[in-house]
Amino acid sequence: MADVISTAAVFDDSIIELMDQTFLVEAQDAIVIDNFVDYERDIGAKSIDLTKFPKLDKATTALTDGTDINRRVMSDTKVTLTPEEYGDAVGRTKLASLQTGGKADLGTARVVSIQMSETLNALGIMALEAGTNIRLANGAASEAAIVAADLIQEKDLTYVFNRLDRANILKFEGDQYIAIAHPDVIADIKEQDGFKDAYKYANAVALIRNEIGSWKGFRWVSTTGVTINTDAGAGSVDTYHTQFIGRNALGKAVSKDPTMTVTGPFDMLGRILNIGWYGTVNYSIIDSDSAWMITSASSLGTNT
Repeated sequence: MADVISTAAVFDDSIIELMDQTFLVEAQDAIVIDNFVDYERDIGAKSIDLTKFPKLDKATTALTDGTDINRRVMSDTKVTLTPEEYGDAVGRTKLASLQTGGKADLGTARVVSIQMSETLNALGIMALEAGTNIRLANGAASEAAIVAADLIQEKDLTYVFNRLDRANILKFEGDQYIAIAHPDVIADIKEQDGFKDAYKYANAVALIRNEIGSWKGFRWVSTTGVTINTDAGAGSVDTYHTQFIGRNALGKAVSKDPTMTVTGPFDMLGRILNIGWYGTVNYSIIDSDSAWMITSASSLGTNT
């Protein structure tokens, strides 16, 4: 239920509930990045530890009859995330509500929900973009040297897949890793020989929201949360940071679940109400070996 403060004079409970339902419908499953996080929720915590357990060494020595083994000591590495506050609000006037027959109330709840989803999605992707495992597409010398022809190539994907696979990074369902790309990059990928549209999958793998298809060992997911670096390449070429991840790449810590907030009225005549969202969260890379990024151009990202 939405967080509600001092609204009795403006809304009855049934309207608040309807707004909350509208908010939840718009937010449901819309945060693409949350499909790929190791999640730990600790309400009210100042900081939250996400624990990473390393694999055990291979047991290649035969056991000796009658002799006990030397048990191993389990080690772990903790990544500490400090949740931070995020949120925003829109002022809805009583006149707007009256003139639209209440549609402004539901419309505001819908717009606020979409903003929350897009914000959280962007925060998770920004955490991945801060990683240090980076490959420049098509052999470019630097991001500033990327030209329009420096699209993601098969050799780039072969390299990144190998980096993940040789580190024994666990794959997602469908025995593939995940590629998270901007729609501009997705448009180029879909033109490649061997790309398989998601609707053509032969096995019963549950599709991820915004999943477009698979190519070169990756399930490709489209989201506008991926940063466009305007004019970062040579000339007027935009560059893109496409993420390639396996299991345990990303963690999310939540000390207060993001939710809709309704506050007010705080003006003398009760005409203005604040409809927004608020939460305390943080995203961070957990296993750096599980996260790679390819910086490239797109055929749709040249500002000419």
